[in-house]
Amino acid sequence: MSQMNELKREIQEAKKLHLSWRTRLFIFIIGAPTVFLFGIYGRLELAMPLIIIVGMHGLVIYFKWKLRQHAWFWIAMAVSAALHVPLILFVPWHTRWVPALALTVIATADFCLILWILLVVERLIEGRRLLKDVGGSRGFQPPE
Repeated sequence: MSQMNELKREIQEAKKLHLSWRTRLFIFIIGAPTVFLFGIYGRLELAMPLIIIVGMHGLVIYFKWKLRQHAWFWIAMAVSAALHVPLILFVPWHTRWVPALALTVIATADFCLILWILLVVERLIEGRRLLKDVGGSRGFQPPE
């Protein structure tokens, strides 16, 4: 199956996602202090992009919770979050009103990007595991 088909399947599954009030509260509790901290230090324009990024990472973690036992999942999420830091710090943001549709498009694109990163990493890890299993079960020995 191609990566695009897998991504479409993941997006269709995500559309069925229903967050409980506890999950929404947890995501809010993580995101709210960022607005407060940036407000105190005079960088309130960074609050909305940061809330979107934290929220999308929270949704992806909730959506892919079955992968929580794998170290590669948490490493991929940390790398994804680290890749977002320059986006927050170096893109010129402003405090003017931004239409909700524009924010929705940005958040959806970010969600799809994070899902795609996880799909690529998962495919690489599973491919490596399959190669190791096939090579090990047949007694494959590399030529000397």
